[in-house]
Formats: sequence, structure tokens, C-alpha cells
Amino acid sequence: MNRILVVEDDLLMLRVIEMILRREGYEADTVMNGKEAALSLKMNTYDLMLIDLKLPFLDLKEMVEQLRASQSARYFPVLVILISSFLESSVSSWFGIDADEFVHKPVSPYDLAGKVNRLLGYGRVEV
Repeated sequence: MNRILVVEDDLLMLRVIEMILRREGYEADTVMNGKEAALSLKMNTYDLMLIDLKLPFLDLKEMVEQLRASQSARYFPVLVILISSFLESSVSSWFGIDADEFVHKPVSPYDLAGKVNRLLGYGRVEV
């Protein structure tokens, strides 16, 4: 079973994302800030990480860099959750984030499940 770390500071959004991922058959660990995420990355191995663009306690670029370093040399996809006013190209250039995929808030279950499944190499979407 693939293990996903979800970093989101809005508790309701965190629970919705967790529900979508579990329904798709993934194991989801959830944390609410960058410090908790950094600790989880040191203690666990993940197959994918979903990160909210606006996180407290840690710069997102720094977190993505830590994440990639902590997961050895293997491919590790990162999906960034955006508020709707940010354009994907702007996030990469302004914040210097090397994300594999983006999903916009409010999160569509079908869109989120489809992107996670694609990043992890699955074709199913059971929303």
C-alpha cells in the first residue's frame, strides 16, 4: 500500500483529503505544519507528499528540498495544493518549488484522486 504524507493547516481540508486518499486505497499520514512534516519525513518513508502552499513554520521550498533529500535517491513525487488565485507557473518561478503536480482549492475529489493515481502509476479513480 502506498503511503502519502499530507501537510495542510486547515483541519477540515486535511480530513477531506485524507478521506479521498483512503477511499482510493492509500495510507495517509496527516500533519498540520512544516515542523511536523519534517519530523514525519525523518521517521517514515513516503511514496508521495501533498503540501499546502501556505504552511506555517517552514518555507515550502526548503521543505520540498528536505523531502527530496530524506527519501534517498529514489523518485519521489510532490503535489502542491494551491489556493485558486495562484497560477502553477507562478508558483514554480516565484517560490522555486519543483512540484510534479498541482491541485487547486477547493479540492475536487476526482481531480485529486486522478493526479495522485497518475503520480503513483495507477489508472483508477474511485470517487
